[in-house]
Amino acid sequence: MTRLFIEASRVDKSSRQPQRDMSYAAIPDLWEQYHPGDELTCVVKQFDRKAGTFEISVKETVPNPFDEASLRHPVGCRRRATIAGKYAGGVFCNLPDGVTCMCNYSYQHEDADFMVGEHVMLMVQRYDQEKLQMYGKIMSKW
Repeated sequence: MTRLFIEASRVDKSSRQPQRDMSYAAIPDLWEQYHPGDELTCVVKQFDRKAGTFEISVKETVPNPFDEASLRHPVGCRRRATIAGKYAGGVFCNLPDGVTCMCNYSYQHEDADFMVGEHVMLMVQRYDQEKLQMYGKIMSKW
């Protein structure tokens, strides 16, 4: 693990720091989560001195919240979560402990009923240990 101080004269929104390396939780917009001047503990994954580019991982400095999630959130339980993003057929929901749950809507709901940032009640349906993924169903708005 490395403590890294980076000073940049400008912020380039075309920079491509992968979201998957910043947090285990789904982040709707990295530019809203991280700001110039933030100090982050990170792992340097790649550095190209000639190109002046680098890639870091913040999430590799903390435990994965998926570890033992099935004990904290057993199949069938209901949990409050926040919608962090949408995909075809459902949403990514962040639980308070950092676990992301991929959720479908229950039969009485549709995509237009839910927006990023809203709080919902979900039911845990299953785990995929190989993909390190939790799946659930949105039951209602919170």
